[in-house]
Formats: sequence, C-alpha cells, structure tokens
Amino acid sequence: MVVPELNVDVSSALDDMFAPFNRSDVPGLVVGITQRGKLLYRRGFGLASLEHAVANTPGTRMRIGSISKHFAAVLTLLLVEEGKLDLDAPIRSYIPELTGPGGDPTVRQLLMHRGGSRCYLDIGFLCRGLVPPPLGTALATQVRQTGRNFAPGDTMIYNNGGYQLVSIAIERVGGASFEAQLKQRLFDPLGMLDTASIQSDYSITPGIATMHLPAPGGGWRRGLFPSEENRGEGAIVSTVDDMLRWAEHLRTRDRFGSLATWTALTELAPFPDGTAGSYGLGVMVQTYRGVRIVHHAGGVTGGSSQMLTAPDHGLDIVIIANGAPACNPVKLAEQALDLILADHLGERTPTIAAADYKDLLGDWWSADTGMIYGLIDEEGVLKLSLCGSSKGFPLEKGLNGRALARGVGAGMGDFEIGLDEAASSDGLTVRFGGQSAVYRKVSRDTADTEAFIDAVTGQYYSADADCTAVIARDGERIVLRCGDAYGQVESELTCLGETLACVSPSLMGWSAALSFSKQDGRMSGFQLNSGRTRNLSFERKQTG
Repeated sequence: MVVPELNVDVSSALDDMFAPFNRSDVPGLVVGITQRGKLLYRRGFGLASLEHAVANTPGTRMRIGSISKHFAAVLTLLLVEEGKLDLDAPIRSYIPELTGPGGDPTVRQLLMHRGGSRCYLDIGFLCRGLVPPPLGTALATQVRQTGRNFAPGDTMIYNNGGYQLVSIAIERVGGASFEAQLKQRLFDPLGMLDTASIQSDYSITPGIATMHLPAPGGGWRRGLFPSEENRGEGAIVSTVDDMLRWAEHLRTRDRFGSLATWTALTELAPFPDGTAGSYGLGVMVQTYRGVRIVHHAGGVTGGSSQMLTAPDHGLDIVIIANGAPACNPVKLAEQALDLILADHLGERTPTIAAADYKDLLGDWWSADTGMIYGLIDEEGVLKLSLCGSSKGFPLEKGLNGRALARGVGAGMGDFEIGLDEAASSDGLTVRFGGQSAVYRKVSRDTADTEAFIDAVTGQYYSADADCTAVIARDGERIVLRCGDAYGQVESELTCLGETLACVSPSLMGWSAALSFSKQDGRMSGFQLNSGRTRNLSFERKQTG
C-alpha cells in the first residue's frame, strides 16, 4: 500500500509521538490514519507475540473490544429495516426467558446503555475475577436477576450485558448465527476479509496478536478474556486496514443501510430531565476542541483500542494495542487529531488545579446512591475518582463554578461536579446521565477500623450474583474474598466509617463501595455499588 506524502512536520511529529512504542522487547500497537480516503499513516510498533518474538505490522489482527458495539447496532438496524426487529420492543419479546426486570428494557435502551439491567460480565469480574465460566452463564446470570441498576430509561450506565442480549435477539430473528450475519451483511460487502467476530480467546485465530498483561513482580501473562461467549459487546478481531475501510463507510454509507438506519446510529436522545446524552447506538458523538467527532474505545484483557472519525474533515484514526506499556489509545488518537487538524481546533478547556480546592480532596458518599466518588490530586490536577480508586479523570472548568469530567469510567459518560457549592456547604452535587445526587464527605483518618473489622467479619451471600463473600482480617489488611461455582477473587477493603468501605481496584481495575446495614445491633448485610453494578445485595449468613 502506497502512503501519500504527508506534511513533513506532521509526519515527523507522529513518528515522535509513537516512538516510545517502537521497541522489540514489549507488546505494542498498530496505527492507521486516513483523510478523505487517502492513507496518511500506517505503522506497527512493538511485538505481536513476546512468546514467538513476532513484530506487529499493519496487517496484524487484534481484538478491537467495545468498538464492536456499533457493528452490532448497525446489524440490528438492518434487521429493523426488514421488519424482523423492533427497536422499541422489550427485549423479552425476543428472549422470553427474561421473566424478571432484565426483560423490561427495549432493544434501543440496551443499545444506548439505558436499559438499567445488570451486566453478566461485571458481576463475573466482581465474583470470580478473570476465571471464565461455562457457556450459557451470560444469559443465565441475566435471567437470574431480581434487582437492577435503575428503571429502564431513567439514566445511563455502560452495560456489556445489554449487547449480549441484543446479539441473542439478532441470532433468533436473523436466520443465522450472530457471527455469520456480521460476516455476510457487514464485513464481506466492504471487503473486510481479515475481520471476524470470535467469541473466545481460547479459540486459535490465525494472524491474531497475543494480548498481554503485566505479571505481578515482572514479566507478562497472556490476556485471556474471561468469557467464551463474547459477542456484540466486544468480540470483533480486525486490522487497521479493515477498520479504516469501515470508518470510511460510516461517512459514505453507500453499500448498505437506509438513511433512517444511519440517522438512528448517531442520534442522541435526551435524558428524562431534558439534558443531552452523548451516546448513540454503539458510538459516542461529541465535540473535541470545536470539532465534531464520532468515536468509540475498546478494552479487552491485555489490550485496548480507539476508533475516531472527524466527519467534517474526512479524518479517520484507528489505534489498536495488545498490551503496550503506558499506552492509552484514546489519548493517542486525540494527540494525532491535534497534529493533523491543528489549524481547525479551538482552545483546550483548562483543567482545574487541585490546590484551588484542597479542602474538598477526599472521599464523598451518598446514602441515596450508595456510591463513593473521590476528589484527588494527581500531579497538581484535580481529578474525579470512583470508589476509592487512586486514579482519576481530569476535571475541566465549566460554567457557574461547576466542573466537568469527560468520558468517566470507560463509557459512563460526562459528569458535572458542583465544586463551588461544595466549598461553601457540606455537600458535593454530582450529576451524570440526567440525574444528580448530593454526596457527603467521609474520612478514612477518623474511621474506627478495629471496631469495623469486628462488626463486619463473616460470610455473606448474594442470590442475584450467586456469590459468597467472606470478609476477614489478614494481618494488617481487611480482605474481601468473593467466589462462585467457578472461581474466586480477593480484594482489599478500606474502612471509611462505621458502615462504609471501599474495595481497592482489582487486576481489571474494578473498584466498589460497600454500604453495610444493621439489624439488632449487628451487621446484617451490605449493598455493593460500582461504576457498572448498582444495588447488588449481600445478606449475612447465619453462623453457629
């Protein structure tokens, strides 16, 4: 493939930007950039396989993770054109096994992450870590739920399980497997010959890079996704060349799909309170420094990715990584955008100095939501964190003393934080997804940890998760060991008060808040809330 001449300064700047990944001893990434159909940049960096010392090339196949979601959405919309699916029908219409609250959301709500049902994948991470369960567990977990995150349509929480359900519906009405329909209706018409939907990392896939995770204490482990029934939520394997073909078709739309289909894909529906959302059907539509962008990131075990198109400028950027150290494809894509469209971009929104709000630093909890958010200082920048995590999302200056955190929690969306209000009162207002709640500050320093350990030590069980949780002392630590029929995961608890704790991030980066309840003077259970799972109840097991 011949690369056209690119502005020498921009080309050199791109080389400099990706130079830290140009190594022969660590996993890397692949990059493809086109503008108005002309290839500008196409490189592979680092190793596709540390085990076999094979280098990444632009032709290396990699998992694109959640970028897969809008492929599933397009396939859904093509079936809508044929009258085989109804976007506004409850998912129960196609999966009658969903007799509980998980059957209430519509297909459209699931594609927009507004369905409110719980996600099988997130529950699995919480209860068994990276251990893959048997086939059928994904649907069985969602059928079993008696509770949910929120009522359908009320707000938005990113939910992989919704896309699993839509994939099942597609298969049941489409006359072929989900994977075959993707190939026949999307990949083949565009000549995406190196692209496929592969449900399991345990299946040998020719030409695919190994996903890599850093091992504790040094070295590397294979990144194997903990589900063998991954589908529309994130199963696609592709190359940068194929993904650039797809990105171009998102603008030309000349091979398949009606005007109504393509309009629906990027249409942004308001929340019940009238505020705007930024998530369409499997894609995000936002403004970056004054330029409209359509994009979606992806994450798998040991890999990450970003697909971004700036439609008004015909610019497409695809970055897919298989474990490159310190690699953030979302930030790299923005840096490439900065270089190529430098003459078209507005000023950056300034971040907020942590020193300006030093009295607000710490953990904030709401009894209404059960969630914990943190205001933290990272290298002088004020950031928002979830559930006691030490890593946060930068806060930018908004209007009327409010702050904005964009793209929180890998798809949770944008947050608005009332900083100035909190500085003059004892409450921090946090708004996202069209809803707001007031949070009160809690202190780790004043918590009576010994009394907390004595009160919470014991066994608990969640019927919705089919999971047993054991809280125990382990030397100087308080540990939470969760396990189901297939595996176990251990995390450390931090006491934040008499009935409140946060779970330290696990290997996958998940953290959570635990709010304990009392009955007759003793802890009777707790409710677990995380970025993607809410109101998950555990009841204390009777002993003796």
